[in-house]
Amino acid sequence: MESKKYSIEKQKNGTLIVRMHSQDTEGNKLPDAVFTFRPNDPQYELWLKKYNAVKSDIKNT
Repeated sequence: MESKKYSIEKQKNGTLIVRMHSQDTEGNKLPDAVFTFRPNDPQYELWLKKYNAVKSDIKNT
């Protein structure tokens, strides 16, 4: 699932991979920051809601 600042991918085992896209500042682009969240992680439900919201928006267009 894509957003302007981040993308979220859900793996078959339920793990969410969140990629925070870096921005080019003064010609120096840093690598993207990548985080993984698994069920029972403190922030898992937050990112799952964002994933489902974007997925729902795509289906409705």
